[in-house]
Amino acid sequence: MILEHMKIFITGGTGFIGSHLTDLLVKDNNEIASFDASLSFIDNPKYHKRCLTIRKKYIKNQPQKVYIGDIRNKEKLHKALKDFKPEVIVHLAGLPMARVADKYKPEMSQINMQGTLNVLDEFEKSDARKIIYTSSSMAYGHFKQFPQSESYLLEPTNEYGACKAAGEYFVKLSEKEWVIIRPTSVYGFTDCANRVTQLLMDRASAKKPAWVIKGETLDFSYVKDTAMGFFKAIKSKRANKLTFNISRGESRSTEELANIYKSYYPKFEFEVKEPDKVQVWRGPLDNTRANAVLGYEARYGLEKGIEETLEYVKEFNFYKGLI
Repeated sequence: MILEHMKIFITGGTGFIGSHLTDLLVKDNNEIASFDASLSFIDNPKYHKRCLTIRKKYIKNQPQKVYIGDIRNKEKLHKALKDFKPEVIVHLAGLPMARVADKYKPEMSQINMQGTLNVLDEFEKSDARKIIYTSSSMAYGHFKQFPQSESYLLEPTNEYGACKAAGEYFVKLSEKEWVIIRPTSVYGFTDCANRVTQLLMDRASAKKPAWVIKGETLDFSYVKDTAMGFFKAIKSKRANKLTFNISRGESRSTEELANIYKSYYPKFEFEVKEPDKVQVWRGPLDNTRANAVLGYEARYGLEKGIEETLEYVKEFNFYKGLI
């Protein structure tokens, strides 16, 4: 059964996934509030600002209410929830970059752990009946199944994955409705989280060389598919107290990804490097449960997703003044 009109509060609502999810939910006649600090942890603040500015033009449907706030600030979070009175909370806010977690260890633990605990505590105090928690495929650690199912033991190998896994256990303590979503390798237009898809696109666009890791495979998931997975989890009555992988469901190498970019930018050159000792080996996620329970089905393969992303890059002249 699909539920109708809802009041939905999204932490990280103006972020990469959050903005695409908001677009779907507003289009579906729901009332949306975003709670977001719009923090940047990349070295190029101009790039981050460009992404935020273009999202407001590129994403047709914006939240009806926007609260400027950081999930580490419990007082602001409490006031926003008290004012909006949502039925559902979607917790997307966080430091989304495993690649820079070591560089920002204090911030990563404060935001991804303490911030999550703040959201969960305020959820329990509020009249909201349901929370959607955003975990990560990094919570699995090294994949031992191909594809990796939700039932496998969580064995994270870095602090980012450990924070995401810990958040899952805290979510499960709630007696209210909850859903856990484990996305992976999300990519698309206006991503500014230093993921490999974005980094290679930036280098290719600037005609600069790049490198990829030999043997690295990822389940590249287009942001519109990921947002639809969240949408279906929010709306479904069958999803209560379940965990879902949300992804494309196929494994592609970063070398293949680089070659796709090379097909658009023939002068783009890249090197294939040997992996280091801290490399986390991942692959495809098993979406069987999401298919069966949510009716989720990814629509974008990697080639189609990159093609659409580059069309938006051209349409909005994204790199003007950046490269």
